[in-house]
Amino acid sequence: MPRLSKDQHAHLTATVDRWLKKNFREPIDLPGLAKEIGITRFLLCRLYSERSGTTIRLKQREIRIHHATKLLSSGTKKVGDVAKAVGYGSVSHFTKAFVEETGQLPSVWKSRPRIVSIPGTAGSLPPPGLTFVQATVGEVPPELSYGSGQLVPARVEPVQPRRAKRGKRWQDGNAFAD
Repeated sequence: MPRLSKDQHAHLTATVDRWLKKNFREPIDLPGLAKEIGITRFLLCRLYSERSGTTIRLKQREIRIHHATKLLSSGTKKVGDVAKAVGYGSVSHFTKAFVEETGQLPSVWKSRPRIVSIPGTAGSLPPPGLTFVQATVGEVPPELSYGSGQLVPARVEPVQPRRAKRGKRWQDGNAFAD
C-alpha cells in the first residue's frame, strides 16, 4: 500500500466524515473505505481516532442518532420505523445507541413538547401555553421563581462542610479521624 501524502494525511478525518454522512444508513465498509483512501483499514482506524478523538463506528452512531432525532421530532413516525430509516436492524440496538447519545429514550424524545408554529395573528401576545421570557444572566423573573414571586438572591458564600455532632471526629484539612 502506498504511504499517505501530507495532504491526504491532513484531510483524513474530513474525508471519512463526508463518507459517513453520505452513507450513514449502510454498514461501514472499512476495507473499501481504506482502499479508497489508499491505506490499510487498521491504519485508517488508528489515524482517524488519533485525529478526531473518537472511533469511526462511534462517529457513525453519532450521525445516525442525529438524523433519528430529526425524524422523531416530527412526532409522526414510529420508533421502529425511525430505527430502520437510519440504518439499525434492531429496535433494541437503536434504543441503546439513542440513550447513549442523547440520555433519553427515543419514545421520550418523540413525545417531548416542541413549538410547531407560532400564529401570525397572535400580535404581541404569545400563544397559549408558551411563555417567552427576557432576562439577563442572574435574573429570575417572578413568574418563574418559587414561592411568593419574590426574587431570592443566590447564596454567594461557599458552603462549609458539615461537622460531626459527636465528639471531635472532623478535623479541618483531612478526612474523619478516630
